[in-house]
Amino acid sequence: MPQPGYPRRPNERDPRAPRTAAPEPVRTGGVVAPAASGWLPDCVFTGEKFESGLAFFADGLGRITRFSREPADLAAARRLRGDAALPGLVNAHSQSVHRLLRGRTEHRARAEGDSLGTWRAALESVAGRVSGQDIYDTARMAFMEMLRSGITCVGEFQTVHHQPDGQPWPEPNFLSHEVLRAARDVGVRLALFKVAAVRGGAGSPGSAALARLQFSTTEQFLRELEALREFVARNHPGDDAWVGVAPLGLGAVPPAGLKLLADYAHAQRLRVQIPLPEGPAEHAAGVAEQGRTPVALLAELGLLDKRCTVVHAAHLTADDVRLLGAARASVCACPTTERNRGSGGGPAEQLLAAGVNLALGTGSQTQIDLLEDARLLEYQLRQQRQRRDGLAPDAASPLFHAATAAGARALGAPSGALEVGRPADFFTVNLHDPSIAGADPQTLLASLVFSLERRAIRDVWVGGRQVMANGRHAYHGPIVGNFVELQRRLWSEPVAP
Repeated sequence: MPQPGYPRRPNERDPRAPRTAAPEPVRTGGVVAPAASGWLPDCVFTGEKFESGLAFFADGLGRITRFSREPADLAAARRLRGDAALPGLVNAHSQSVHRLLRGRTEHRARAEGDSLGTWRAALESVAGRVSGQDIYDTARMAFMEMLRSGITCVGEFQTVHHQPDGQPWPEPNFLSHEVLRAARDVGVRLALFKVAAVRGGAGSPGSAALARLQFSTTEQFLRELEALREFVARNHPGDDAWVGVAPLGLGAVPPAGLKLLADYAHAQRLRVQIPLPEGPAEHAAGVAEQGRTPVALLAELGLLDKRCTVVHAAHLTADDVRLLGAARASVCACPTTERNRGSGGGPAEQLLAAGVNLALGTGSQTQIDLLEDARLLEYQLRQQRQRRDGLAPDAASPLFHAATAAGARALGAPSGALEVGRPADFFTVNLHDPSIAGADPQTLLASLVFSLERRAIRDVWVGGRQVMANGRHAYHGPIVGNFVELQRRLWSEPVAP
């Protein structure tokens, strides 16, 4: 369906055109779907172990229908020689607009007291100037990079909503539509979290950018969110995209507004994401204002349940951990982002012991490599203990679970594992790549989690349709070219320190 806004650039191939690497599409109930397909890699990860001589098949809607060792099925499946197949990774928290800041904020003024001041200044500048086309081009770049690292599903935390002067677009959800268009054109599965801010709060961007983030009331935000939910239901049938709700922070929406968001999310069975304060000063300010910890406040307001994910959990008390576990909530750690900002991570071992669902996200897009985030999570624990044991005696399994099934649960995604009934979202790795060469079936998962280099990822399928071939997206050229052009324009004048 045509989207409002900007035309595609001259000479840029339409990403909606059929991909030559994909199976011939068929139409079922008005939805374009791949033809029924089957694959036979050298080995496939079935959740507990890697198995050889096992083919798996998907129907025309891209859902896995069976695994088979029958000779006829093995002969009919597409041979993926020299490859291992694994379930697609799930990125539980992304802010694609932050991809514009990569490499631009790795410094601070000598007299600067706030170590995040340079980063916030750059974010404010970008958030105040980007157009709808810029949002699309940036999201498309970030989503393609995710696919190249094996991520097939992403939870996007969308903060920029209005025109630069703070006025709504003629279509109020125009920028959300642009993010949806980017995900569809690249081929990634998307949980789109529309972010609510009614007032400035600790950690919010400066006033010049707030006009694009803020809503006059919580009710206004909910009207737009409901319109977006209906738009996605009409234009994105199936489970390729869905919406969620996300306060920008506990300081950005007053308690009464948070209660309204909780009621709406419960009524519509939507996932909720809430970032907790990253720095100790911001955390202390929030506790002083509310008279309780952020997690305790979430529980009081009815936001803390199995559909809730808190992002960044560096300042949890023992009671907070118990509340999160009792609610069966999720925590999304963003280890690369947290270490880049110097904010530290949460108590991963205690969270898992309490029954909290621990997922992973790329957050600020400093680096898009979810397996690197997984190993950083483990290495932080090893450094703290000064021993080589971290999350578990066999750390690879819980870390890979955090990057797949746990992320899917946090987003309400249908993916996260290669199982009958789930979509055929998977990626393959070259078993002869130097980073993992020589691994046997018993050590392959540990080699992948702790040593895999991104170049070893060959092909990616989402819903049975191939979206990456030999490590390259079909529209790599225009995606990168447009993003480079955007960066040159946005940063032609340096941001003041």
